[in-house]
Amino acid sequence: MGRIEEKMGLGGKNIIITGGRSGLGFAMAQCIAAMGGFPILLGSSPQEVMEEAAKRVQAGAGYHFDVTETTKAEGFVAELAERYGHIDGLINNAGVHCKKPFEETTEEDFARVFAVHVAGAVALTRAVLPWMKRQRAGSVLFIASMSAMTGMTQVTAYGAAKSAVLGLVKSLTGEYAPYGIRINAISPGFIDTPMFRQATDTDPERQQKILGHTPMGTYGSPEDVGWAAVYLCSDASRFVTGINVPVDGGFHIGF
Repeated sequence: MGRIEEKMGLGGKNIIITGGRSGLGFAMAQCIAAMGGFPILLGSSPQEVMEEAAKRVQAGAGYHFDVTETTKAEGFVAELAERYGHIDGLINNAGVHCKKPFEETTEEDFARVFAVHVAGAVALTRAVLPWMKRQRAGSVLFIASMSAMTGMTQVTAYGAAKSAVLGLVKSLTGEYAPYGIRINAISPGFIDTPMFRQATDTDPERQQKILGHTPMGTYGSPEDVGWAAVYLCSDASRFVTGINVPVDGGFHIGF
């Protein structure tokens, strides 16, 4: 069977994480580093800020990269692959929020949200997959959302983008499974991150509604998502592909 360290450990694995400076991305980087992996943090912040984030993880590297600059993805990934020798994982985590009533949500709002969550993730995934095909191994992870699984008001653009992400997981799974490449998603519930606070701090009624629909009665921590990401990037999940893992305290069950 092998030891747990061999299956769950990430020693020798280089894993790209978009939106890696803070929140879920930073927590995933910390968990990956704790299991011996080499997180490569990408973010739209200046280079020195991303390097500082990597130092706080105490492992890996940080780079300025704006996922919406999709034409640069192929060349950027090639540089990383040549620098580090191989790319073993990609976590498409970069995100922006848009909380507005539907009738106030503009075409520009939809375009901005889709540019990050869908077009940006597609471009990086397309750039990474040829390298993984050569290795006949790899894990691509999309961070989806409860808003793609249950109806939520005032986040139409965000929910639509995350629904597209789940469609990508299904479509890509069958195409790349023969190469040993696994495609999965995590749908975080309500996790205590800066982006979540930005969306809810001024809306106590919404906070109470969230907790009232979460059987565990509390918000999750970023590390809860981080450990799920470790599993899906590790050899312990070698036969797991095409799934969406809710990390949500039971929110998705509905009641």
